[in-house]
Amino acid sequence: MDVGVFSYCIDAKKLTLPIDWRIFFNREAELVAELGFGNGEFLVNLAKENPSRNYVGFETSLVSIVKIQKRIHAERLDNVRVFMVDGRFGLREFFEDESLQEIYVNFPCPWPKKCHAHKRFTDEGFVRTVAAVLRRGGFFQLTSDADWYVYDMAKLIEASGCFGEISVWKNERVVLGTRYERKWLSQGKVSFTVKAVKVNHKTIERWTWGESAMPHVHIKNVDVDRLLQLKGQVFHHERGVFVVKDVYVSENEYLLRAVSNESNFQQRYFISVEKKEDGWLVKLDPDALAYRTFVVKFSVKKIAEVITT
Repeated sequence: MDVGVFSYCIDAKKLTLPIDWRIFFNREAELVAELGFGNGEFLVNLAKENPSRNYVGFETSLVSIVKIQKRIHAERLDNVRVFMVDGRFGLREFFEDESLQEIYVNFPCPWPKKCHAHKRFTDEGFVRTVAAVLRRGGFFQLTSDADWYVYDMAKLIEASGCFGEISVWKNERVVLGTRYERKWLSQGKVSFTVKAVKVNHKTIERWTWGESAMPHVHIKNVDVDRLLQLKGQVFHHERGVFVVKDVYVSENEYLLRAVSNESNFQQRYFISVEKKEDGWLVKLDPDALAYRTFVVKFSVKKIAEVITT
């Protein structure tokens, strides 16, 4: 089946989560995921070598998303789909428990400064997610040019109690085939890999499952002055925060540009305050959707509460 070159990237904001992967691949098959696929060489090569498996990739770079789709199309692969979203969020929200056979993270930024530690993959929450979505007997593998990063991950994996056959090794030759790896080795340097097999299962909480309808609130009257003063205001929730960055005015509608942050997962979206025959409707704007996380749903309800007269 020949599809358009930019048909491999899926916008999951419009989907009910977790994802039914049979819809996109039109078959039942083992699932494999890569978080942060870069130029896409590793993921595409895996998909070429194992056509009986389905592959899912996550990236936040638009350039990388474009490049990998061109690679997929050139190779005429129908067993790869990609998402432009933080892989930690996608791994937790898009997959059911025990649905992935393998998970790869190749050369993530180690964020060596202490003030950036919250951006690393090496945290307990990420390891719990990996333990939840992997099948028993499936494995997780992380490769990095920072040895301390790999050993930190190995310690967290062991402490979780969900993995066995945990091994760490030094790579002194090309094993992944990526441009970054070849460049690193050409400089006489080495990389390190940790691999662990899942043996015990623990589930985790999801933020978005079962939410198919957009959050909305009907109110009778709006305090326009209060609404216009929302710009720059920060609202706190037990799960995170959201801030109103700007307020736009048009006939019979106000648009609030909002940014939310939950466990370092940031979203940008719009909240619409629209005049209706029987009052006002506060909702997520359909042209700039967000994943229906706790803070996003809270933001719609909070705005309605604040502007109601």
